[in-house]
Amino acid sequence: MTNVIPTNPQLPSLSAAVVLHHSSLHQLQAMMASLDKAAGSVGAHLPLYLIDQSQSAVYSEGVRAMVHAVTPYSSLELHYIVRASNEGYGAGHNTVLDKALGDYHLILNPDVELCENSLVHVMHNLRAHPEVTIMAPRGTNEKGEEEYLAKRYPSVLVLLLRAWGLPSLKRFFSNRLASYELRDLPDEGGLQDVPLLSGCCMVARSDAFRAVGGFNERFFMYFEDYDLCMRLASKGRVVRDPTARIVHHGGGAARKGLRHIVWFVSGGVRFFQNWGWRWV
Repeated sequence: MTNVIPTNPQLPSLSAAVVLHHSSLHQLQAMMASLDKAAGSVGAHLPLYLIDQSQSAVYSEGVRAMVHAVTPYSSLELHYIVRASNEGYGAGHNTVLDKALGDYHLILNPDVELCENSLVHVMHNLRAHPEVTIMAPRGTNEKGEEEYLAKRYPSVLVLLLRAWGLPSLKRFFSNRLASYELRDLPDEGGLQDVPLLSGCCMVARSDAFRAVGGFNERFFMYFEDYDLCMRLASKGRVVRDPTARIVHHGGGAARKGLRHIVWFVSGGVRFFQNWGWRWV
């Protein structure tokens, strides 16, 4: 299997994948434009796999029309994959395990925008630290508020507070919530070793990603990112790179309706069953 070679041969090669399920085409277009600029800044030409699990001919035609309507991307090689079934977020990303991937593989949500110099920092840090198996950037929402993409190992209490806790309860347990969100991490500096990463934007070392079998497909949505980090920790370092920045426009299972709440609860139960329960 041949890796994609970047324009700058001193840097590792990179590929990327996004799973779609009736995702906003406007946000997808913004994500692709930001990725194109970020890849151009580092002199990389990378394959981007768009994995469509919408099971909707109308939506799929909309994706194709959007891709063909935009200005051609100078740094992206687009591969559009339509899956006949939707078996979950992790299963969608695992579709590319047998495709041509770079030395490192970027796992993205369609509601993410990369800052233009984000991959400059990521690629140089990966070159300097080949022991890293998975990395996440520093993230903010569209208001500029910190997203806290790195986490400590969760407890049942913390997850319940984050999902459905009343403001008064959250204030009472504010120190515990801050600890879970690793709010004590400095905003600047070198790579920071962390236990877990949120999956909206992660860069995994491809050989390690394949060695652990990719995502655990028993998770339909939610906590498959935490599970992946736990397994990749046996292969090397799990880190946050505070010098790389993204904007994340999504998040919040409780705001997305009953179906997402069910997926969140079932994913959390499976995570604790696999790795150990922590109640408080």
